[in-house]
Amino acid sequence: MVVQQPEEELILPFIPHLNYTGVSAACTKDTKLWLSSLQKFELESGKCMATGKCDAKVLKENLFAVQQLDSFGRLLEPGLLELENTFEGSYQECERISGIKYKTNYCYMALLPKFKNPFSSLPFRSAVCMPRTCKHRDLPILYNQLGSKLFTARLALCVHREVEKDSAFWGFTVFMIIMISIAVLATSVDFLRETVYEKYSDKEKNIALKFLLAFSFWTNAGQILSVKEQKPGFIKSLDCIRAFSMSWVVAGHALMYFTFEDTLLPLASVSKHIWNHLFLNAVFSVDTFFLLSGCVVAYLFFKQRPKPHQIKSPLTWILFYLHRYLRLTPPYMLFIGFFVVYGPYIQGPYAAWMWNVLIRQTDGCKHNWWRNLIYINNYDTDQKTTCYGVSWYLAVDTQLYILAPVVLIALFFSFAAGAITIVAGCVGSIITTYILYGVYDNMSADSYHDDPSGEFTNVMYQRPWIRCTPYLIGLLTGYIIATYGNRKIRLNWAISVVCWIVAFGIGFACLFSNYDYDNGSYWSPFAKGTFYNFSRLGWAIAVAWVIIANHFGWGGPINAFMSHPIWQPFGRLSYCAYIVHWLVLYYFLNVGDRPIRFYNAWQVYCYYAIPATVLSYIAAFFWSCLFEVSTLKLEKMLIEAILGMGAGSGAHSKKPISSDIHPEEISKGQPQTAWDIDIEVEPEDSKL
Repeated sequence: MVVQQPEEELILPFIPHLNYTGVSAACTKDTKLWLSSLQKFELESGKCMATGKCDAKVLKENLFAVQQLDSFGRLLEPGLLELENTFEGSYQECERISGIKYKTNYCYMALLPKFKNPFSSLPFRSAVCMPRTCKHRDLPILYNQLGSKLFTARLALCVHREVEKDSAFWGFTVFMIIMISIAVLATSVDFLRETVYEKYSDKEKNIALKFLLAFSFWTNAGQILSVKEQKPGFIKSLDCIRAFSMSWVVAGHALMYFTFEDTLLPLASVSKHIWNHLFLNAVFSVDTFFLLSGCVVAYLFFKQRPKPHQIKSPLTWILFYLHRYLRLTPPYMLFIGFFVVYGPYIQGPYAAWMWNVLIRQTDGCKHNWWRNLIYINNYDTDQKTTCYGVSWYLAVDTQLYILAPVVLIALFFSFAAGAITIVAGCVGSIITTYILYGVYDNMSADSYHDDPSGEFTNVMYQRPWIRCTPYLIGLLTGYIIATYGNRKIRLNWAISVVCWIVAFGIGFACLFSNYDYDNGSYWSPFAKGTFYNFSRLGWAIAVAWVIIANHFGWGGPINAFMSHPIWQPFGRLSYCAYIVHWLVLYYFLNVGDRPIRFYNAWQVYCYYAIPATVLSYIAAFFWSCLFEVSTLKLEKMLIEAILGMGAGSGAHSKKPISSDIHPEEISKGQPQTAWDIDIEVEPEDSKL
């Protein structure tokens, strides 16, 4: 069969000249079967058209071969003038015929053009439907044997790929089966005890039973999903900020995936629409989380009104760091294991079109997971080997948390000393940023631009001494709320309105002031340093005003909306939602039957970001019930044991240090992170 039309040149220019050299035997066998079926169908259909008589059985038996060819990508299709780089076929049609004669596989081949064009260095992608026995190394060989005058095939990756079930897979799978079994048992026992015998898990004294009931979905889910009016002093608006920031994070990452979409021209104009900067500058959501982290740390620390001897006690700071590590690490590292083991099973047209980029990330985790365990993964200068890319935030946040006591102790002994420490930290970060932009004068001012050298990511974006300014503002915010939050401070309504307008103005300036830069305007290193410094600082100040104004009652209807109890479950789940969202988003992009195509930023938010956010919260609910809330309960038991031993060891002293520290206060009152979970009953008489 000869296919001579120009649009078919991409697919099969001349079938009979394949020699199958270098192709596996299984692939050769199935490909020959396919081509012979094509020829049989062509001969029989030609006879039918010429004489009006044909064998319907022959046509039916060989129709699969025509459908297989029909699912191939074609050169001339709508959208070519939009600089389309993918010749898309029909994934559904390819899947539909799988198993009729052999299993089929929908693949994308990278094709380098033989003709001159402005984008000659960029490969085109062509969809092909081939027998599954043809591996990714076989397909380029077969294509190049066709003698195409337009393209040379370099590589191919397919939707269906075999994943080796190694020892890590079986080990983690057994672990998950055990944990789920424990959760099912605990949930059943807890449900029967509460509904039949009216015995509640929080009143249980038996250690073994308390350990088991820590994994009960019946209790854990109730604590996560509970909606209640918080006690006076609780910073109610944080849950709303967490929920919207989480959605913003997902939107930014979804838009980042679209930078690899299958047409070039639509993306070229994305920065020209000013409102798109709401999504292009989604990086401010990360600064919001840094601000919240600092705010929660300082607020929970000073709310407990610590005594001077507690500040000087090593046990206080041991528990300070121990609680943080036990709070974050188990659900985080267990999900890293889940990602490594089960991530490769996420297969679909998007994964194949993206050259299975997730496999490189899971491979990076196999070798570099230990960096995540000790929270230094943000110093990995090779992004190709980074384990779970979005986890850099947790590393930076932890490093800032380690240094937070410097500010906390300074604020404890003197507000002036604490304020000077915060200002000095901000000034030092600002000066460092200017110096780095002077040294790396070609470095971009924001994350919208390409960063092939990795300078922006490695020098600026993932470094704690650069990202610390919102965290420091958060520490000051938390201190102010903890110290003055119970006072009824009245603010003139006109002043309040002006402050709200100024805060919104600063926020809008941060979001849109780089509009001309993103559209090609030249910025000097000093201008880029100024934007990067003061946009994040200004954004932190604006959000800090929102938190303070709502807490002190200066928010009016804004406070009524942001402080509504409905946001509480989203706030409690936001930590696990952040952990899982990267994998969930990748899964969601593979649900469709073709690679993603950009139309506008609002489309990305409505069709991808919102559904992926919802799915992330659903996944986070189960992950939190199984590993996060249960870990907090087990940690509480551990802290009680540590404090019990501490009290015992101080029996010969007049007053042991640990006698002033109540276990309930540790599990609830100790500083945690931006995602503090209020699942424990807070003690009325807090001392730490």
